[in-house]
Order: sequence, then C-alpha cells, then structure tokens
Amino acid sequence: MEHLHALMELAKDLNILYIEDDESLQKETKKILDRIFRSVDLACDGVDGIEKFNSKTYDLIVTDIEMPRLDGLSMCKQVKQIDDNIPIIIVSAYSNTDYLLDAISIGINYYILKPIKMPRLVQTLYNVVKYIIDTKMANEYRDAQVQAEIQRASQALLKSVSEASPNPVVVYGDNNIEFMNGTFKDLFENSELESLINNELSLKDFLNNKMSLDGVLKTADDFIEHLDSFTDLNGTKNKISMRTKKGRKIYLVICSKINIDGKKSGFMYTFNDITIVEYQKVQINQYNEYMSDLTYMKYKVKKDESSNSIIDKTSF
Repeated sequence: MEHLHALMELAKDLNILYIEDDESLQKETKKILDRIFRSVDLACDGVDGIEKFNSKTYDLIVTDIEMPRLDGLSMCKQVKQIDDNIPIIIVSAYSNTDYLLDAISIGINYYILKPIKMPRLVQTLYNVVKYIIDTKMANEYRDAQVQAEIQRASQALLKSVSEASPNPVVVYGDNNIEFMNGTFKDLFENSELESLINNELSLKDFLNNKMSLDGVLKTADDFIEHLDSFTDLNGTKNKISMRTKKGRKIYLVICSKINIDGKKSGFMYTFNDITIVEYQKVQINQYNEYMSDLTYMKYKVKKDESSNSIIDKTSF
C-alpha cells in the first residue's frame, strides 16, 4: 500500500458515491473510504444511486454490478448520459468477459473483483484519483490560459478604442491609473501628469486641483465644484470646468463601470468637450438679459413721456 498516504492527500477534497446492496460490505468499505475522501454518500441499488447522483455533484462513483431494481451497468449507462466524464469503478464478484466488455463500452476503465483486497483497492483508487486531480489541474490551466487571452484581447481593445477616441479617456481602478489615452495626456504638462501616473495623487484629487468655476459659470447648477467621488456622478451634476494647458475647458463627464482584468472592476471616465456650447449658452443668456433690460428701459421712458404730456396739457 505504498500509495495510501499519497492517495489520502490527493483525495481529501473529493466527494464520492458508493453503491452496494450488501449492507455488511457497504458498512466495512465505507469505513475505509471515509478515511480517504472528504465525503462518502451511500446508495443501496441503481435506482437509489441515480437519485443520489442527480441531487449532488460527485467526483467519483464506486458501484457493484448485481443489485435489485436496477443493476450497476444499467445505472452507469444513465450516469454517463448525464455526465460522460465522471470516473466509475466497478466492484463485482464476476470476472465474466461479457461484463468487462459492457463496462468498457460504457466508458468504465476501472474494475475491482470481490472479495475486495486492500492493496488492490488502494492502487485502483490512487490511479483514479490521480487522473481526476490531473484532469482538474489541466482544465484549470487551460481555463486560465483562455481567460488570460480574453483579458489581453479585452485590454488591447479597450486601449485601441480609447486611443482612437477624440475625447479624453481615463481608466481608473483600485486607486490606480490603469490607462489614459493621448488626448487626456495632451491636456496637461508632463510634470503635472507624473504625480498622477506615479499614484502620488488620486484621480479625484488631481482633478479637484484643476477644477475652477469662473464668475459666469458659478451661476449654473449642473457644475461640480469638488469631486468627493467619481462614482457619485449622476445625471443632474455632471459638468466640470478645468484649467488645462490649452486654457479653460468645460467637460460633460461620463462614468462607466468596467471589468479591468477579470478579477477587479474599475471605472472608465470619458470627458466630452462642451466648452463652446456652454459659453454660447452664456452669451445667449447675456444677450437675452440685455434685450430684456433694453426693452424695459424703452418702455419705461415712453411711459414717463406719455404721463408728462398728459399732465402738461391738463395744467395748460
């Protein structure tokens, strides 16, 4: 039993289903299996085995062949239709070639003859469990490789789309700058960006230092003067006014939650330049106020002139 300790280490997190109609053999074998596996569930025949299999996820099935209601091979056929990859060990008092051929045709590669001998049981379990663990590791490695490829492709696509955008774009996660496109970098001097790139300043603090409202814009109620958090941006207050190396710029900020690398989430901030539009609105408002004042003054003057004329005539 040279593989017993290795078997116990490999199988400590596995769950198995053991099907046996002989109660005494079932009880004795379960004592052995309990020392090896995390959990061992019992079934007394094929029908019971199918019901148990459908109610829980198992890593391995150990089953007798000759059982009431539904024999082991018939049960295994149904199990394989549900999960073709689950390993199955057949335990039987028969070494009939027909049984072996049927088992092989179903996809069963492990067979133990009764009476069960401990060395043979340990060796067979070790072979099966090692196959299970190796398969899991291979699948995990493959999935990790696929996921890594997807993440690389997603990040490359994100950078490509961001760089192609005419608007400044920043991707921010875990208090770190993940990416900023060239348009955003062009807004500031390189010496200013170093504090942001080196994470000496958070994106919030960096932009707070750059935000400023002049006397005209302070009258608007949809501008943000200070950012407590970008995630607080909503549809009512989403404009910022910033000092850039190109002068004052006004942006409509759009915040989108994204998955950065499959493990952590972050936010992509897009700054849409609306400087011209905002100042045109200001000019239009000022013009309307001027015209209103002018109209009022003309009306007031005419009214005063009319009143004086009436008074003068009456006096005369």
